[in-house]
Amino acid sequence: MMKRKMDGMPAPPGFVSVTSFTLTKRNDEACNLVEIQNDIKPEPVGKLQKSLKQRPWILHDQLINKKPDRTHQTTNISFENTLPKGVIRGCSMCNNCQKVTSGWRQEEPCRPVLESAPAFHPTEVEFKDVLGYISKIRPKAEEYGICRIIPPDSWKPPSLLNGNKWESSRFSTHIQQIDELKDLHSKRKLHEMIEQAEGKNGSDGFEFESGPEFTLRTFKAYAAHFKGQYFKKQDIYTDHKIRPWENVEGEYWRIIQNPTEQIQVLSGHNLDTKVIGSGFPLPSSLDTHKNKNQSEYTKSPWNLNNTSKLPGSLLAFDYDNSALSTPRLDVGMCFSSLCWKVEEHNLYTISYMHQGASRTWYGIPSKYRQNFESLLKKTFPELSGKPELFHKLVTQLSPSTLKSEGIPVYHCVQHPKQFVIIFPGASYSGFDTGFSVSEKVNLAPVDWLPYGQLSVEIYSELHRKTSISYDKMLIEGARYAIKTRMPGEDSNACGKDGWFTRALKSRVKREGFKRELLCNASQSRRMEEGFSCLVKQECIVCFSDLYLSATGCTCSPEKYSCLEHSKQLCTCPWSSRFFLFRDDIRDLNRIIEALEGK
Repeated sequence: MMKRKMDGMPAPPGFVSVTSFTLTKRNDEACNLVEIQNDIKPEPVGKLQKSLKQRPWILHDQLINKKPDRTHQTTNISFENTLPKGVIRGCSMCNNCQKVTSGWRQEEPCRPVLESAPAFHPTEVEFKDVLGYISKIRPKAEEYGICRIIPPDSWKPPSLLNGNKWESSRFSTHIQQIDELKDLHSKRKLHEMIEQAEGKNGSDGFEFESGPEFTLRTFKAYAAHFKGQYFKKQDIYTDHKIRPWENVEGEYWRIIQNPTEQIQVLSGHNLDTKVIGSGFPLPSSLDTHKNKNQSEYTKSPWNLNNTSKLPGSLLAFDYDNSALSTPRLDVGMCFSSLCWKVEEHNLYTISYMHQGASRTWYGIPSKYRQNFESLLKKTFPELSGKPELFHKLVTQLSPSTLKSEGIPVYHCVQHPKQFVIIFPGASYSGFDTGFSVSEKVNLAPVDWLPYGQLSVEIYSELHRKTSISYDKMLIEGARYAIKTRMPGEDSNACGKDGWFTRALKSRVKREGFKRELLCNASQSRRMEEGFSCLVKQECIVCFSDLYLSATGCTCSPEKYSCLEHSKQLCTCPWSSRFFLFRDDIRDLNRIIEALEGK
């Protein structure tokens, strides 16, 4: 038996690396099986438990052949909301009207006292380079997880969310019960999913209930009516010592922490701009006669239709995947909520507010991610043994609660015509203080690579589907960096200690050992050029992306696995397996040498 140990790229702050692993080659008559272990031995159990506890994304207490604790699954638990209704929506005539019977409790605010995240004011020259400016502010801003960017005074893009779009673009909404966001919503959904697993009728997830459709014009009127009725007893704008959004913030957290009525609002979240339209000008909407300056903003790197595909953003190399590179629109009203989350694949997020009332954001730096997830598991013991549900959780834990647990939370208020940046691995949430329209998109500069590699490994452990091809972005990006200096962080992209060099070395070393210990030359084939390009191929076991390598069998030509799950592909003899490789290891090592300048 032969063992080799490999250490991967250092993990980003707040993460425990899973790239360190042991490969074991067996001289098995049936197959040359490779066991991949994360530096843990089958015994003793205590050591295994300790190792798993260092990975907050794995709910370790259900992975040691231990009977699950079902004390929290008592069937007589009631999740009924007995509070009186403060908002009555719909009537016999329509479902778009509302009656607001609740109101602002001015003497009972629960506004958290938080340090503000930094706000940056780029110069005209700095503002021309999105990736370069983000790279410049990253060392300071990343410590907060979130920041604001206030453009120069010359930034005056035309708003396309008027005219025909204002009147005719219809969008669907979701119903948010604000008084249930602390935990009741998710606990009820978890209980329903448990019942569904036991053969009873249940819920399919944590999603909010669907609401009625609106146009932008009718939704603005709906939002204005709600806010006017809710705050009618007092004028939130008369006290000049307190800014109006601070009053709304205090009431928002009172509803969540100490609810007295059921408060129901609507939210249009993650709307596809290909359907409803973008707030930024596009070449197809260009009208030089009416808007002479529109052409400038059509090409602007801060136009979010362009941002994710800029030279230097790795999403540009995953050109077959438009889901994460296409902007999404958020339309909100007072109290519409973005519940706590970490962006998919730990990507950057950039959000721009087109118009409306301010939005209040909260951010937790990535280095406190384990602390935050530990608190969530303590708050929701129902998640025990269900790691695949953890990222779907919908909750709005109070910043005050998080601070009491030693988790720093930073505050950010976004106004119209301003950008907000969410940094990789940061947890964030927020809410609207009134009607607003904002647009957002993901971003992947080269400094995202360590987070990207780790997210792919975590997704594989959890058998969670990926949305991007990390290997494709890494290898194609590295080749591009060799041919041309990458904008933004070009000085740190290549070289012996460059972002690409470290990431590719780690990836090639891991891939090389698996190929050496698992794959026979007689069973190896060159991957066809279009494989996993036109249609993304995934491992049937863990859903890992198969851009770099795959295992197949003659029994099922359209079914593939990653190298780690080759044995689980089917029950056929090992000799029927074949291995597909896009690049030879020697070719990948030549890319590394070129990155190093050899």
